[in-house]
Amino acid sequence: MEGLLAIEAETKFLLTANDRSYEEKLMQELLRIFKEAELLFGPRDASYELSVPRITECASSRTYIIRPLRMTRIYLSRQSRSKPWVASTELAHEAIHVLSPVAFGSTLTILEEGLAEWFAQRYVSRVHGMTFERGSDPKADAVMRAVSTLLAKNQSVIKQLRTRQPVISKIDEKLLVEVAGIELSQAKFLCTDFKSYWRRAPPHSTYT
Repeated sequence: MEGLLAIEAETKFLLTANDRSYEEKLMQELLRIFKEAELLFGPRDASYELSVPRITECASSRTYIIRPLRMTRIYLSRQSRSKPWVASTELAHEAIHVLSPVAFGSTLTILEEGLAEWFAQRYVSRVHGMTFERGSDPKADAVMRAVSTLLAKNQSVIKQLRTRQPVISKIDEKLLVEVAGIELSQAKFLCTDFKSYWRRAPPHSTYT
């Protein structure tokens, strides 16, 4: 369904003569976000062209990687049209996935998803004065806690890891232990497939 809504957004863009200034404004914000993200986490894979974000009727944002054309496009949710803080949150979150694009269907780890959310919350807190409280979802809390703990020791650790493995979701347990100096149990949790983790019931031994 989300794929069809993305196609619909492209069709509307091509067939209507609406003012494009809002999308251009989103693109300018995205470029500012990338400057901050690259400073913290290392350079974006510049072999992929960065396309102007689109607004869709989707309930959430997502990124599509067009590998044959080496292009990336961020599609924002319908809420982002009327709520600037939502647009900023989604742009910042998806920007992390665009740093090192992977093929559709590839495994995204807890490290990458958690990093995307950590960065988005950090950005929106500063730009829009938003606050984010934990405690409503044990799984989300565990993810944020693991990533926050990793970055608390060394906020440049992702940049250091990416000099060895540029693709965030391909950073493995061994590299995390070696470079970040964390316990193997934390490394295993961070390298877990995010979708599989999110779908299953919370285990008794969730990383804390």
